[in-house]
Amino acid sequence: MSRPNSPLRRKRRAVPAVLIAALLATACGGGGSTGAQGPIDLTVRTPPAAGDIDRVRWALPQGEPTTIDPVKAGDYSSNAVVLNLCEPLMRLNPDFSVEPGLAESVTQPDPTTFVFTLRPGIRFWNGNPVTAADVAHSLRRNLDPTNTPAHGDVFRQVKAIEETGPQQVTVKLAVPDAQFVNSMAGVQSAVSEKAAAEQAGPAYGTPGTGVMCTGPFEFGGWTPGERIVLTRNDDYWGTKAKAGRFEFVFFTDDSTLTSALLSGEIDGTYEAPIGSFSTLRASSSGKLYLGPSTQSLSIGPVSPSGPAADPRVREALDLAIDKTSLVRNVLHGAGAPLRTFTPPLLWAGHPAAAVFDAAYQELPDTSNPDLARAKQLIAEAAPGAEPLKLAIPSGDQMTLQTATIVQAAAKEIGLAITIEQQQPTVFGKLFYDPAARESVDLVATVGYIEVPGVYYYAPAFALKDNLFNWTGWSDPRVEQLLTEGQQAADPRVSAEKFVAAQKIFAAARLQISLASLHERLYLSNRITGAPASFAYISSAWAASVGKA
Repeated sequence: MSRPNSPLRRKRRAVPAVLIAALLATACGGGGSTGAQGPIDLTVRTPPAAGDIDRVRWALPQGEPTTIDPVKAGDYSSNAVVLNLCEPLMRLNPDFSVEPGLAESVTQPDPTTFVFTLRPGIRFWNGNPVTAADVAHSLRRNLDPTNTPAHGDVFRQVKAIEETGPQQVTVKLAVPDAQFVNSMAGVQSAVSEKAAAEQAGPAYGTPGTGVMCTGPFEFGGWTPGERIVLTRNDDYWGTKAKAGRFEFVFFTDDSTLTSALLSGEIDGTYEAPIGSFSTLRASSSGKLYLGPSTQSLSIGPVSPSGPAADPRVREALDLAIDKTSLVRNVLHGAGAPLRTFTPPLLWAGHPAAAVFDAAYQELPDTSNPDLARAKQLIAEAAPGAEPLKLAIPSGDQMTLQTATIVQAAAKEIGLAITIEQQQPTVFGKLFYDPAARESVDLVATVGYIEVPGVYYYAPAFALKDNLFNWTGWSDPRVEQLLTEGQQAADPRVSAEKFVAAQKIFAAARLQISLASLHERLYLSNRITGAPASFAYISSAWAASVGKA
Protein backbone atom coordinates (compact mmCIF):
# COMPACT_ATOMS: atom_id res chain seq x y z
CA MET A 1 0.00 0.00 0.00
CA SER A 2 1.43 3.38 -0.89
CA ARG A 3 0.95 7.10 -1.42
CA PRO A 4 0.51 9.35 0.33
CA ASN A 5 12.83 21.92 -2.34
CA SER A 6 13.43 22.70 -5.55
CA PRO A 7 16.60 24.37 -6.77
CA LEU A 8 16.24 25.57 -10.31
CA ARG A 9 18.36 22.67 -11.54
CA ARG A 10 17.75 19.36 -9.83
CA LYS A 11 20.89 17.44 -9.01
CA ARG A 12 21.44 14.43 -6.81
CA ARG A 13 20.81 15.33 -3.19
CA ALA A 14 23.05 12.89 -1.40
CA VAL A 15 22.15 11.84 2.12
CA PRO A 16 25.01 12.94 4.40
CA ALA A 17 26.81 10.10 6.16
CA VAL A 18 25.93 11.51 9.57
CA LEU A 19 22.23 11.38 8.67
CA ILE A 20 22.47 7.79 7.43
CA ALA A 21 24.20 6.86 10.69
CA ALA A 22 21.47 8.56 12.69
CA LEU A 23 18.80 6.89 10.59
CA LEU A 24 20.28 3.45 11.14
CA ALA A 25 20.46 4.10 14.87
CA THR A 26 16.80 5.15 14.87
CA ALA A 27 15.79 2.13 12.81
CA CYS A 28 17.56 -0.12 15.28
CA GLY A 29 15.52 1.27 18.15
CA GLY A 30 17.99 3.88 19.35
CA GLY A 31 20.37 1.61 21.22
CA GLY A 32 20.38 -1.05 18.50
CA SER A 33 18.02 -3.95 17.99
CA THR A 34 18.56 -7.58 18.78
CA GLY A 35 17.29 -10.53 16.82
CA ALA A 36 17.07 -14.18 17.63
CA GLN A 37 20.82 -14.59 17.11
CA GLY A 38 22.31 -11.34 18.30
CA PRO A 39 22.59 -7.66 17.31
CA ILE A 40 21.24 -6.54 13.95
CA ASP A 41 23.10 -4.13 11.66
CA LEU A 42 21.44 -2.36 8.74
CA THR A 43 23.06 -2.27 5.30
CA VAL A 44 22.30 0.17 2.47
CA ARG A 45 24.31 -1.60 -0.25
CA THR A 46 25.68 -5.13 -0.56
CA PRO A 47 29.27 -5.60 -1.81
CA PRO A 48 29.61 -4.79 -5.52
CA ALA A 49 29.57 -7.63 -8.03
CA ALA A 50 32.95 -9.03 -9.11
CA GLY A 51 31.73 -9.59 -12.65
CA ASP A 52 28.96 -10.64 -15.01
CA ILE A 53 26.81 -13.73 -14.52
CA ASP A 54 24.83 -15.74 -17.06
CA ARG A 55 21.57 -16.15 -15.14
CA VAL A 56 19.91 -15.11 -11.89
CA ARG A 57 16.72 -16.74 -10.58
CA TRP A 58 14.85 -14.37 -8.25
CA ALA A 59 11.74 -14.94 -6.14
CA LEU A 60 8.65 -12.75 -6.05
CA PRO A 61 7.30 -13.76 -2.61
CA GLN A 62 3.97 -11.95 -3.08
CA GLY A 63 3.23 -13.99 -6.15
CA GLU A 64 2.61 -13.20 -9.80
CA PRO A 65 2.26 -9.54 -10.82
CA THR A 66 -1.13 -8.46 -12.11
CA THR A 67 0.59 -6.24 -14.71
CA ILE A 68 3.93 -4.79 -15.75
CA ASP A 69 2.33 -1.68 -17.26
CA PRO A 70 4.06 1.16 -15.33
CA VAL A 71 0.84 3.15 -15.03
CA LYS A 72 -1.00 0.25 -13.41
CA ALA A 73 1.87 -1.09 -11.28
CA GLY A 74 1.22 -0.48 -7.61
CA ASP A 75 2.36 -3.44 -5.52
CA TYR A 76 5.48 -5.34 -4.53
CA SER A 77 5.61 -7.86 -7.37
CA SER A 78 4.83 -5.43 -10.20
CA ASN A 79 7.25 -2.76 -8.98
CA ALA A 80 10.08 -5.23 -8.42
CA VAL A 81 9.94 -6.12 -12.12
CA VAL A 82 8.78 -2.95 -13.89
CA LEU A 83 11.52 -0.54 -12.81
CA ASN A 84 14.16 -2.84 -14.30
CA LEU A 85 12.41 -2.42 -17.66
CA CYS A 86 10.93 1.08 -17.72
CA GLU A 87 12.82 4.08 -16.41
CA PRO A 88 11.41 7.14 -14.62
CA LEU A 89 12.44 10.73 -15.19
CA MET A 90 14.22 10.84 -11.83
CA ARG A 91 16.23 8.03 -10.23
CA LEU A 92 15.99 6.71 -6.66
CA ASN A 93 19.31 5.63 -5.14
CA PRO A 94 19.80 2.97 -2.43
CA ASP A 95 20.14 5.65 0.26
CA PHE A 96 16.78 7.15 -0.82
CA SER A 97 18.43 10.18 -2.43
CA VAL A 98 17.12 11.34 -5.82
CA GLU A 99 19.10 12.22 -8.94
CA PRO A 100 18.26 12.71 -12.64
CA GLY A 101 17.18 9.59 -14.51
CA LEU A 102 15.87 9.75 -18.07
CA ALA A 103 15.68 13.48 -17.45
CA GLU A 104 19.09 15.11 -17.67
CA SER A 105 17.82 18.01 -15.60
CA VAL A 106 14.68 19.69 -14.33
CA THR A 107 14.24 23.42 -13.90
CA GLN A 108 11.49 25.37 -12.19
CA PRO A 109 10.98 28.74 -13.90
CA ASP A 110 8.06 29.55 -11.58
CA PRO A 111 6.46 27.89 -8.54
CA THR A 112 3.96 25.85 -10.59
CA THR A 113 6.06 24.87 -13.62
CA PHE A 114 8.61 22.07 -14.00
CA VAL A 115 10.64 21.70 -17.20
CA PHE A 116 12.22 18.27 -17.76
CA THR A 117 15.06 18.12 -20.28
CA LEU A 118 15.70 14.58 -21.54
CA ARG A 119 19.09 12.93 -21.90
CA PRO A 120 20.13 12.94 -25.59
CA GLY A 121 20.61 9.77 -27.60
CA ILE A 122 18.51 7.34 -25.54
CA ARG A 123 16.66 4.68 -27.51
CA PHE A 124 13.97 2.13 -26.84
CA TRP A 125 14.87 -1.57 -27.17
CA ASN A 126 13.53 -1.55 -30.75
CA GLY A 127 16.02 1.16 -31.69
CA ASN A 128 13.58 4.06 -31.90
CA PRO A 129 14.72 7.28 -30.16
CA VAL A 130 13.02 8.54 -27.02
CA THR A 131 11.21 11.81 -27.74
CA ALA A 132 9.28 14.37 -25.75
CA ALA A 133 6.11 12.90 -27.27
CA ASP A 134 6.86 9.53 -25.64
CA VAL A 135 7.46 11.13 -22.25
CA ALA A 136 4.40 13.37 -22.40
CA HIS A 137 2.22 10.44 -23.43
CA SER A 138 3.58 8.29 -20.59
CA LEU A 139 2.83 10.99 -18.02
CA ARG A 140 -0.61 11.75 -19.44
CA ARG A 141 -1.64 8.11 -19.12
CA ASN A 142 -1.75 8.74 -15.35
CA LEU A 143 -4.51 11.31 -15.92
CA ASP A 144 -6.83 8.94 -17.80
CA PRO A 145 -9.10 7.00 -15.41
CA THR A 146 -9.75 4.37 -18.11
CA ASN A 147 -6.12 3.27 -17.58
CA THR A 148 -6.89 2.60 -13.87
CA PRO A 149 -3.68 4.44 -12.87
CA ALA A 150 -2.26 3.20 -9.57
CA HIS A 151 -0.68 6.58 -8.79
CA GLY A 152 -3.14 9.02 -10.30
CA ASP A 153 -3.27 11.00 -7.06
CA VAL A 154 0.35 12.10 -7.63
CA PHE A 155 -0.95 14.04 -10.65
CA ARG A 156 -4.03 15.50 -8.97
CA GLN A 157 -2.69 19.09 -9.22
CA VAL A 158 -1.43 18.76 -12.80
CA LYS A 159 -3.09 21.22 -15.22
CA ALA A 160 -1.10 20.45 -18.35
CA ILE A 161 1.69 18.24 -19.70
CA GLU A 162 3.20 19.79 -22.81
CA GLU A 163 5.95 19.00 -25.33
CA THR A 164 7.93 22.24 -25.34
CA GLY A 165 10.84 20.99 -27.43
CA PRO A 166 12.12 17.82 -29.14
CA GLN A 167 13.78 16.77 -25.87
CA GLN A 168 11.75 18.84 -23.41
CA VAL A 169 8.51 18.28 -21.49
CA THR A 170 6.86 20.91 -19.30
CA VAL A 171 4.45 20.08 -16.49
CA LYS A 172 2.17 22.84 -15.21
CA LEU A 173 0.48 22.52 -11.81
CA ALA A 174 -2.58 24.26 -10.42
CA VAL A 175 -0.69 25.03 -7.18
CA PRO A 176 2.93 24.67 -6.06
CA ASP A 177 3.91 21.17 -4.94
CA ALA A 178 7.16 20.61 -3.01
CA GLN A 179 6.73 16.85 -3.40
CA PHE A 180 6.28 16.65 -7.16
CA VAL A 181 9.86 16.21 -8.42
CA ASN A 182 10.68 13.52 -5.85
CA SER A 183 7.47 11.76 -6.88
CA MET A 184 8.89 11.54 -10.39
CA ALA A 185 11.47 9.06 -9.05
CA GLY A 186 8.71 6.45 -8.88
CA VAL A 187 7.06 4.15 -11.39
CA GLN A 188 4.46 6.83 -12.17
CA SER A 189 6.93 8.68 -14.42
CA ALA A 190 8.37 5.55 -16.10
CA VAL A 191 8.55 6.10 -19.85
CA SER A 192 7.07 3.75 -22.46
CA GLU A 193 7.15 4.15 -26.22
CA LYS A 194 3.98 5.98 -27.24
CA ALA A 195 3.43 3.93 -30.41
CA ALA A 196 3.79 0.59 -28.61
CA ALA A 197 1.46 1.57 -25.75
CA GLU A 198 -1.19 2.91 -28.14
CA GLN A 199 -1.02 -0.12 -30.40
CA ALA A 200 -1.36 -2.55 -27.48
CA GLY A 201 -4.13 -0.62 -25.74
CA PRO A 202 -5.46 -2.48 -22.67
CA ALA A 203 -3.10 -5.38 -23.45
CA TYR A 204 -0.03 -3.25 -22.70
CA GLY A 205 1.88 -4.81 -19.82
CA THR A 206 0.14 -8.20 -20.06
CA PRO A 207 1.89 -11.57 -20.50
CA GLY A 208 1.37 -11.78 -24.23
CA THR A 209 2.40 -8.19 -25.00
CA GLY A 210 4.91 -6.99 -22.45
CA VAL A 211 6.21 -3.41 -22.66
CA MET A 212 8.54 -1.29 -24.80
CA CYS A 213 10.92 0.78 -22.70
CA THR A 214 14.56 1.87 -22.28
CA GLY A 215 15.82 0.08 -19.16
CA PRO A 216 18.89 -2.08 -18.54
CA PHE A 217 16.80 -5.21 -19.16
CA GLU A 218 14.40 -6.06 -22.00
CA PHE A 219 11.16 -7.96 -21.65
CA GLY A 220 11.96 -11.55 -22.55
CA GLY A 221 8.69 -13.31 -21.87
CA TRP A 222 6.04 -14.09 -19.28
CA THR A 223 4.77 -17.60 -18.59
CA PRO A 224 1.57 -17.14 -16.55
CA GLY A 225 1.68 -18.96 -13.23
CA GLU A 226 5.43 -19.57 -13.48
CA ARG A 227 7.87 -16.77 -14.29
CA ILE A 228 8.82 -13.53 -16.04
CA VAL A 229 12.12 -13.47 -17.95
CA LEU A 230 14.24 -10.38 -18.57
CA THR A 231 17.26 -10.29 -20.87
CA ARG A 232 20.14 -7.82 -20.73
CA ASN A 233 19.85 -4.73 -22.92
CA ASP A 234 23.31 -4.68 -24.47
CA ASP A 235 22.64 -1.26 -26.02
CA TYR A 236 21.70 0.37 -22.70
CA TRP A 237 22.71 4.02 -22.43
CA GLY A 238 24.06 3.69 -18.87
CA THR A 239 25.98 1.05 -16.95
CA LYS A 240 25.04 -2.31 -18.41
CA ALA A 241 23.39 -5.02 -16.31
CA LYS A 242 25.64 -7.72 -14.85
CA ALA A 243 23.22 -10.60 -15.51
CA GLY A 244 22.59 -11.85 -19.03
CA ARG A 245 19.21 -13.27 -18.00
CA PHE A 246 17.07 -12.45 -14.97
CA GLU A 247 14.19 -14.77 -14.12
CA PHE A 248 11.45 -13.78 -11.68
CA VAL A 249 9.79 -16.88 -10.21
CA PHE A 250 6.41 -16.59 -8.47
CA PHE A 251 5.97 -17.83 -4.88
CA THR A 252 3.06 -17.59 -2.47
CA ASP A 253 4.15 -20.09 0.19
CA ASP A 254 6.87 -19.07 2.66
CA SER A 255 8.01 -22.63 3.41
CA THR A 256 8.45 -23.44 -0.27
CA LEU A 257 10.38 -20.23 -0.84
CA THR A 258 12.63 -20.84 2.17
CA SER A 259 13.49 -24.32 0.92
CA ALA A 260 14.25 -22.96 -2.56
CA LEU A 261 16.58 -20.32 -1.11
CA LEU A 262 18.43 -22.77 1.12
CA SER A 263 18.87 -25.32 -1.69
CA GLY A 264 20.13 -22.72 -4.17
CA GLU A 265 17.21 -23.28 -6.53
CA ILE A 266 16.48 -19.57 -6.10
CA ASP A 267 19.35 -17.05 -5.90
CA GLY A 268 17.68 -14.28 -3.98
CA THR A 269 14.63 -12.40 -2.81
CA TYR A 270 13.48 -9.20 -1.21
CA GLU A 271 10.92 -9.47 1.63
CA ALA A 272 12.44 -12.79 2.74
CA PRO A 273 9.95 -14.72 4.92
CA ILE A 274 10.00 -13.29 8.45
CA GLY A 275 9.01 -16.68 9.85
CA SER A 276 12.25 -18.10 8.43
CA PHE A 277 14.39 -15.28 9.81
CA SER A 278 16.56 -17.41 12.11
CA THR A 279 16.94 -20.17 9.52
CA LEU A 280 17.99 -17.81 6.75
CA ARG A 281 20.30 -15.86 9.01
CA ALA A 282 22.12 -19.06 9.95
CA SER A 283 22.32 -20.35 6.37
CA SER A 284 25.70 -21.37 4.95
CA SER A 285 24.42 -21.14 1.36
CA GLY A 286 23.71 -17.41 1.42
CA LYS A 287 23.38 -14.28 3.53
CA LEU A 288 20.40 -12.40 4.94
CA TYR A 289 20.83 -8.62 4.81
CA LEU A 290 18.69 -6.10 6.67
CA GLY A 291 18.37 -2.61 5.27
CA PRO A 292 16.58 0.72 5.87
CA SER A 293 12.96 0.73 4.76
CA THR A 294 9.81 2.84 4.62
CA GLN A 295 7.58 -0.16 5.36
CA SER A 296 5.45 -0.14 8.48
CA LEU A 297 3.12 -2.52 10.26
CA SER A 298 -0.09 -0.90 11.48
CA ILE A 299 -3.72 -1.25 12.52
CA GLY A 300 -6.20 1.18 11.00
CA PRO A 301 -9.89 2.07 11.37
CA VAL A 302 -12.07 1.56 8.30
CA SER A 303 -15.37 3.32 9.05
CA PRO A 304 -16.66 6.77 10.03
CA SER A 305 -18.91 5.13 12.61
CA GLY A 306 -18.52 2.57 15.36
CA PRO A 307 -16.07 2.37 18.30
CA ALA A 308 -12.93 2.27 16.11
CA ALA A 309 -13.84 5.69 14.70
CA ASP A 310 -13.38 7.13 18.21
CA PRO A 311 -9.79 8.43 18.63
CA ARG A 312 -9.94 7.52 22.34
CA VAL A 313 -10.46 3.84 21.48
CA ARG A 314 -7.58 3.92 19.01
CA GLU A 315 -5.30 5.64 21.52
CA ALA A 316 -6.25 3.11 24.19
CA LEU A 317 -5.42 0.23 21.87
CA ASP A 318 -2.14 1.90 20.93
CA LEU A 319 -1.19 2.26 24.60
CA ALA A 320 -2.14 -1.35 25.39
CA ILE A 321 0.14 -3.02 22.82
CA ASP A 322 3.66 -3.96 23.84
CA LYS A 323 5.48 -2.95 20.66
CA THR A 324 8.92 -3.77 22.01
CA SER A 325 7.77 -7.35 22.58
CA LEU A 326 6.12 -7.45 19.14
CA VAL A 327 9.35 -6.40 17.41
CA ARG A 328 11.33 -8.98 19.36
CA ASN A 329 8.94 -11.94 19.05
CA VAL A 330 7.12 -11.40 15.74
CA LEU A 331 9.74 -9.52 13.73
CA HIS A 332 12.74 -11.26 15.33
CA GLY A 333 14.29 -7.85 15.85
CA ALA A 334 14.03 -6.98 12.15
CA GLY A 335 12.17 -3.75 12.84
CA ALA A 336 11.65 -1.05 15.44
CA PRO A 337 8.70 0.58 17.23
CA LEU A 338 7.39 3.49 15.18
CA ARG A 339 5.87 6.68 16.59
CA THR A 340 3.87 7.65 13.51
CA PHE A 341 3.19 6.36 10.01
CA THR A 342 5.77 8.68 8.40
CA PRO A 343 9.12 6.87 8.86
CA PRO A 344 12.43 8.75 9.27
CA LEU A 345 13.94 7.43 6.02
CA LEU A 346 11.61 9.76 4.09
CA TRP A 347 13.35 12.90 5.34
CA ALA A 348 16.92 11.61 5.81
CA GLY A 349 18.24 13.74 2.93
CA HIS A 350 15.94 16.75 3.39
CA PRO A 351 17.66 20.14 3.90
CA ALA A 352 15.57 20.60 7.06
CA ALA A 353 16.05 17.05 8.37
CA ALA A 354 16.86 18.41 11.84
CA VAL A 355 13.34 19.88 12.07
CA PHE A 356 11.78 16.49 11.30
CA ASP A 357 14.14 14.66 13.66
CA ALA A 358 13.37 16.94 16.59
CA ALA A 359 9.62 16.73 16.01
CA TYR A 360 9.73 12.94 15.74
CA GLN A 361 11.51 12.67 19.09
CA GLU A 362 8.83 14.87 20.66
CA LEU A 363 6.04 12.47 19.66
CA PRO A 364 4.94 10.11 22.46
CA ASP A 365 7.06 6.98 22.74
CA THR A 366 4.55 4.14 23.02
CA SER A 367 7.06 1.30 22.70
CA ASN A 368 5.96 -0.07 26.05
CA PRO A 369 2.34 -0.33 27.22
CA ASP A 370 0.54 2.03 29.59
CA LEU A 371 -2.40 -0.09 30.68
CA ALA A 372 -3.67 2.32 33.33
CA ARG A 373 -4.12 5.16 30.83
CA ALA A 374 -5.52 2.75 28.23
CA LYS A 375 -8.18 1.47 30.62
CA GLN A 376 -9.08 5.04 31.53
CA LEU A 377 -9.64 5.92 27.88
CA ILE A 378 -11.84 2.84 27.34
CA ALA A 379 -13.90 3.79 30.37
CA GLU A 380 -14.41 7.27 28.91
CA ALA A 381 -15.23 6.05 25.40
CA ALA A 382 -17.54 3.24 26.57
CA PRO A 383 -17.33 1.27 23.28
CA GLY A 384 -19.76 -1.41 24.44
CA ALA A 385 -19.48 -5.17 24.60
CA GLU A 386 -19.83 -5.95 20.88
CA PRO A 387 -16.44 -7.21 19.61
CA LEU A 388 -14.59 -5.18 16.99
CA LYS A 389 -13.68 -7.12 13.85
CA LEU A 390 -10.04 -6.95 12.81
CA ALA A 391 -9.46 -8.04 9.19
CA ILE A 392 -6.17 -9.62 8.12
CA PRO A 393 -5.06 -11.47 4.96
CA SER A 394 -5.20 -15.23 5.33
CA GLY A 395 -1.93 -17.14 5.08
CA ASP A 396 0.18 -14.25 6.39
CA GLN A 397 1.74 -15.53 9.61
CA MET A 398 3.36 -12.22 10.55
CA THR A 399 0.03 -10.40 10.39
CA LEU A 400 -1.77 -13.22 12.20
CA GLN A 401 0.75 -13.17 15.05
CA THR A 402 0.44 -9.40 15.21
CA ALA A 403 -3.35 -9.56 15.29
CA THR A 404 -3.22 -12.14 18.09
CA ILE A 405 -1.01 -9.80 20.15
CA VAL A 406 -3.40 -6.91 19.46
CA GLN A 407 -6.38 -9.05 20.45
CA ALA A 408 -4.74 -10.07 23.76
CA ALA A 409 -3.74 -6.48 24.53
CA ALA A 410 -7.28 -5.27 23.86
CA LYS A 411 -8.70 -7.90 26.20
CA GLU A 412 -6.50 -6.60 29.02
CA ILE A 413 -8.16 -3.18 28.82
CA GLY A 414 -11.72 -4.47 28.40
CA LEU A 415 -11.97 -4.19 24.61
CA ALA A 416 -13.13 -7.26 22.68
CA ILE A 417 -11.64 -7.96 19.23
CA THR A 418 -12.27 -10.86 16.87
CA ILE A 419 -9.87 -11.69 14.06
CA GLU A 420 -11.31 -12.23 10.59
CA GLN A 421 -8.94 -13.85 8.09
CA GLN A 422 -9.84 -13.00 4.51
CA GLN A 423 -8.61 -14.39 1.21
CA PRO A 424 -6.13 -12.01 -0.45
CA THR A 425 -8.56 -10.98 -3.21
CA VAL A 426 -11.26 -10.20 -0.64
CA PHE A 427 -8.81 -8.45 1.66
CA GLY A 428 -7.49 -6.32 -1.19
CA LYS A 429 -10.94 -4.90 -1.86
CA LEU A 430 -10.97 -3.31 1.61
CA PHE A 431 -8.56 -0.64 0.42
CA TYR A 432 -10.57 0.59 -2.55
CA ASP A 433 -14.19 -0.53 -2.03
CA PRO A 434 -16.18 1.15 0.78
CA ALA A 435 -18.83 -1.60 0.63
CA ALA A 436 -16.19 -4.22 1.44
CA ARG A 437 -15.32 -2.36 4.65
CA GLU A 438 -18.84 -2.30 6.04
CA SER A 439 -18.50 -5.62 7.88
CA VAL A 440 -15.21 -4.87 9.67
CA ASP A 441 -13.90 -2.24 12.10
CA LEU A 442 -10.12 -2.46 11.80
CA VAL A 443 -7.58 -3.69 9.28
CA ALA A 444 -4.02 -4.87 9.89
CA THR A 445 -1.64 -4.18 7.06
CA VAL A 446 1.87 -3.39 5.93
CA GLY A 447 2.17 0.01 4.26
CA TYR A 448 5.07 1.49 2.32
CA ILE A 449 6.19 4.66 0.60
CA GLU A 450 8.06 4.39 -2.72
CA VAL A 451 9.79 7.78 -2.90
CA PRO A 452 11.28 10.25 -0.41
CA GLY A 453 9.28 13.17 0.95
CA VAL A 454 6.78 13.51 3.78
CA TYR A 455 3.98 14.87 1.60
CA TYR A 456 3.65 11.68 -0.44
CA TYR A 457 1.83 9.60 2.19
CA ALA A 458 0.46 11.56 5.16
CA PRO A 459 -2.17 13.59 3.24
CA ALA A 460 -3.81 10.33 2.12
CA PHE A 461 -4.75 9.71 5.76
CA ALA A 462 -4.98 13.20 7.23
CA LEU A 463 -7.01 15.12 4.63
CA LYS A 464 -10.74 14.54 4.32
CA ASP A 465 -11.95 12.47 1.35
CA ASN A 466 -8.41 11.34 0.52
CA LEU A 467 -7.50 7.78 -0.40
CA PHE A 468 -7.02 6.21 3.04
CA ASN A 469 -9.06 8.56 5.23
CA TRP A 470 -11.85 6.05 5.82
CA THR A 471 -13.16 7.56 9.06
CA GLY A 472 -13.81 11.00 7.62
CA TRP A 473 -11.48 12.53 10.21
CA SER A 474 -10.67 16.17 9.56
CA ASP A 475 -9.13 19.15 11.27
CA PRO A 476 -9.04 22.59 9.63
CA ARG A 477 -5.63 23.32 11.17
CA VAL A 478 -4.17 20.17 9.62
CA GLU A 479 -5.80 20.97 6.28
CA GLN A 480 -4.24 24.44 6.28
CA LEU A 481 -0.80 23.35 7.50
CA LEU A 482 -0.42 20.45 5.05
CA THR A 483 -1.66 22.55 2.14
CA GLU A 484 0.65 25.45 2.96
CA GLY A 485 3.57 23.13 3.67
CA GLN A 486 3.30 21.26 0.40
CA GLN A 487 3.13 24.54 -1.50
CA ALA A 488 6.01 26.20 0.39
CA ALA A 489 9.18 26.87 -1.62
CA ASP A 490 11.38 27.17 1.48
CA PRO A 491 12.34 23.64 2.68
CA ARG A 492 12.45 24.73 6.33
CA VAL A 493 9.03 26.36 6.16
CA SER A 494 7.67 23.25 4.47
CA ALA A 495 9.14 21.06 7.22
CA GLU A 496 7.82 23.27 10.02
CA LYS A 497 4.30 23.22 8.56
CA PHE A 498 4.37 19.45 8.29
CA VAL A 499 5.56 18.75 11.82
CA ALA A 500 2.97 21.17 13.21
CA ALA A 501 0.27 19.21 11.38
CA GLN A 502 1.82 15.90 12.42
CA LYS A 503 1.60 16.85 16.09
CA ILE A 504 -2.17 17.14 15.66
CA PHE A 505 -2.96 14.15 13.47
CA ALA A 506 -0.53 11.80 15.25
CA ALA A 507 -2.51 12.32 18.47
CA ALA A 508 -5.67 11.17 16.67
CA ARG A 509 -4.06 7.79 15.85
CA LEU A 510 -5.31 7.84 12.25
CA GLN A 511 -3.26 4.68 12.08
CA ILE A 512 -2.00 2.73 15.08
CA SER A 513 1.63 2.46 14.00
CA LEU A 514 3.11 -0.67 15.52
CA ALA A 515 6.57 -0.98 13.98
CA SER A 516 8.80 -0.12 11.08
CA LEU A 517 10.00 -3.14 9.11
CA HIS A 518 13.61 -3.45 8.02
CA GLU A 519 14.12 -4.61 4.45
CA ARG A 520 14.96 -8.35 4.38
CA LEU A 521 17.18 -9.27 1.43
CA TYR A 522 18.54 -12.79 0.96
CA LEU A 523 21.36 -13.46 -1.53
CA SER A 524 22.92 -16.82 -2.33
CA ASN A 525 26.69 -17.08 -2.16
CA ARG A 526 26.95 -16.91 -5.97
CA ILE A 527 25.60 -13.34 -6.32
CA THR A 528 25.99 -9.89 -4.81
CA GLY A 529 25.51 -6.20 -5.72
CA ALA A 530 21.81 -5.71 -4.94
CA PRO A 531 20.83 -2.66 -2.88
CA ALA A 532 19.85 -3.82 0.61
CA SER A 533 17.42 -0.97 1.26
CA PHE A 534 13.75 -0.69 0.32
CA ALA A 535 14.79 1.64 -2.52
CA TYR A 536 14.55 -1.42 -4.79
CA ILE A 537 10.80 -0.77 -4.97
CA SER A 538 11.43 2.23 -7.26
CA SER A 539 14.75 1.46 -8.94
CA ALA A 540 16.48 -0.69 -11.56
CA TRP A 541 18.08 -2.71 -8.77
CA ALA A 542 18.57 -5.97 -10.73
CA ALA A 543 21.13 -4.33 -13.03
CA SER A 544 23.73 -4.32 -10.25
CA VAL A 545 23.31 -8.01 -9.34
CA GLY A 546 26.20 -10.09 -10.58
CA LYS A 547 28.87 -12.65 -9.72
CA ALA A 548 30.06 -12.65 -6.11
